Amino acid sequence: MIKQLSSTDYRQMLWKNGAGYTVELARSAGENLDTFDWRISMADVKSAGDFSRFNGMQRILTVLEGQGIELSIDDKHESLTILQSVQFSGDSATRCELIDGPIRDFNLIFDPKQFHARLQWYFEPTKTEIFSSADLIFIFNQSTELLDIEIDGQIFQLQHQESLHIEQEKSLKKVVLNPQILKQTCLIELIKI
Repeated sequence: MIKQLSSTDYRQMLWKNGAGYTVELARSAGENLDTFDWRISMADVKSAGDFSRFNGMQRILTVLEGQGIELSIDDKHESLTILQSVQFSGDSATRCELIDGPIRDFNLIFDPKQFHARLQWYFEPTKTEIFSSADLIFIFNQSTELLDIEIDGQIFQLQHQESLHIEQEKSLKKVVLNPQILKQTCLIELIKI
């Protein structure tokens, strides 16, 4: 199953702690924020504050827009600017301070007891070929340029912040990210343990 997703397919929902809003791009089955196995989302962070906890989960967060954030994760400090990422436990006490105004971030949250995860950003303007047999392949275009993707001969075009969700395809997939001057593409692979 290959689904192309745009902003009309995404779902806005309240943060788990109620302090802001998330744009959910995709997630596994689950009726609420305590019952999913994986979730991919964006959040607009407009003020300093505590992050919601997702006990038993792992998180990978990337700054998409804005000047960046300072994170305190169990008293360890991480400074992230645009398109920098950090991985941390959903159990961690996590707080953020904004460097200079609001930011938008990109989040992968997954259950490490069920999945191995790989999140990779591609920036090179050249053609990129990837082979994957992951249970979930998710491609996100952060560039303002159109991204052409070829998957086993099928062509897809993603606008800014559109994505491609590939799941329940058991065979090895050849994914080609065609040349793009300002490539800012995220590839997520989840493999069931």
